[in-house]
Amino acid sequence: KAQYEVVATTAVPARRGSGGSNVVDYALSSSHIPGASIYRRSGFAAEGRNQRNCAKFGSPDRAQEEFLSKGGPKRDVMGLDPDGDGFACGWDPRPYRKALGG
Repeated sequence: KAQYEVVATTAVPARRGSGGSNVVDYALSSSHIPGASIYRRSGFAAEGRNQRNCAKFGSPDRAQEEFLSKGGPKRDVMGLDPDGDGFACGWDPRPYRKALGG
């Protein structure tokens, strides 16, 4: 007969100070919807550059982390946010907001 031990759950530790940009913090600190342009972007060949640069990342989360670490959302030096919504490569903050109950 197998015996099982009950383990009490604890809170997930905070990621602050991990040295990287935190997409969860950014998602929870923003309130606008994806596609709502709030930052000025240069339009010259933006869409093609965006597609090429976004293809370098394994996921939108990775692209958003890199975007934030390079000055995003105010600056977009890598061309990851051509519409100026503050979200790189189709990244969507809504699942994070929903998980928190927002």
